[in-house]
Amino acid sequence: MDQTPPGWQAEPPDGWLVITVDRLPAWLLGPWGATWVSTPAICRLAAAGLACDRLLVRSTDPADTLRELIEARLPVAGPMAHIRPGLLDAAAARGWRVTIVTDVVDQFDPEVASASAVEVVVVPNRQPCRTAQRDESSGCGQVFAAAEAVLAGGETDLLWCHLGSLGTAWDAPQNCREACFDPDDPPPDDSAVIPGFPVTPETDPDQVMMVRQTFAGELAHLDDWIGRLFVAAGQRWRRSGVLLLGLRGLPLGLHGQVGVGGDEPAPYAELTHVPAVLVDPAGRQAAQRCGDLLLPADLGATIADLISGAEPRPPGAATAGRSLVALLGGDSEAWRRGGRDRVLSCTAGGQAIAVTEWTLVLPTGQSPRLFAKPDDFFELADVADRSRDIAAALADCLAPPGCPDSGWEKPLPEALRPAVAVDRYQH
Repeated sequence: MDQTPPGWQAEPPDGWLVITVDRLPAWLLGPWGATWVSTPAICRLAAAGLACDRLLVRSTDPADTLRELIEARLPVAGPMAHIRPGLLDAAAARGWRVTIVTDVVDQFDPEVASASAVEVVVVPNRQPCRTAQRDESSGCGQVFAAAEAVLAGGETDLLWCHLGSLGTAWDAPQNCREACFDPDDPPPDDSAVIPGFPVTPETDPDQVMMVRQTFAGELAHLDDWIGRLFVAAGQRWRRSGVLLLGLRGLPLGLHGQVGVGGDEPAPYAELTHVPAVLVDPAGRQAAQRCGDLLLPADLGATIADLISGAEPRPPGAATAGRSLVALLGGDSEAWRRGGRDRVLSCTAGGQAIAVTEWTLVLPTGQSPRLFAKPDDFFELADVADRSRDIAAALADCLAPPGCPDSGWEKPLPEALRPAVAVDRYQH
């Protein structure tokens, strides 16, 4: 009899590192095509794991995304059959000690933050006016240094490092900022206040570019700390898993706004397309990419299964997290059979629906806008007038007010399904 274990089965990990960062967009990081922003540590992390090319958040409220990741389901009403235990439940079942290190504890559900099995280390979010003098004194540095100290103490099995200050103050040391400006550029100032202004045809493009260069310095600073924490986790545990996940992006001028002030923007990919890298404890799918539509709930279900060693199960409701363990084990066909055919996102600024080949954005009070995927990465070329049937079919799938589940459960029209199976796993 063949005693070979199934592909999904692997030795349970010794520990797990979760890094979540609010206001971290995918389009400004190396693994997602940004060649002018220095993120070598995140590139190394992607080389060690599975990079998710189309992970979208359904809400730009980071509390919603954190809850979705923890519970492995969407926080909406609807059928909840076959819901897996969440990742913290899986950790508790193994007797793991969980530590959350964060500067925005209010983004976590109060029940999570007060659970007896969870230790919370709160780093004050100071919101300074000027850039930091040292790496360790920035908002990012203080959170990651505290997380490093927790690992060095050896008193945790699941370390969750959650950074919120990227959306409240840009205070990376001045040398990080200056490295992102060319010698011919005006020198950057040392203000830690995040700029905010509308972008109109009269806006000076150099003004927008300076904001992006300043933010690139913040990302370079964050990248260095992510690299340090990744190395520390490898020294702490023999077999550990890692998740890096952004919670929402940041308006940086692609769709009429810079900064976090003003009205809530429509859910363009600038806000909803976030980076995600999953490092399997067994080293499977290292340096590979998944091009399927994913949600944070899917990663939560995956981590829960990897921690507990649970066998993959059918996903059940569309709102349930869909574990990637079959894909990690090399069974891409099994994953495709249970994969997602859409992701819906909703903000005060509008709604959006993404399918394999299209994304439709409906800003509040405006006409729908249609973008071809994956070609229109930045969602700048509206083709709604040239593909009216597609735009109408997608708009019909958006959830009406008061019925959040209907958009997830309604069958997609034939025109929205891929004509042929596309291999979206790049090796």
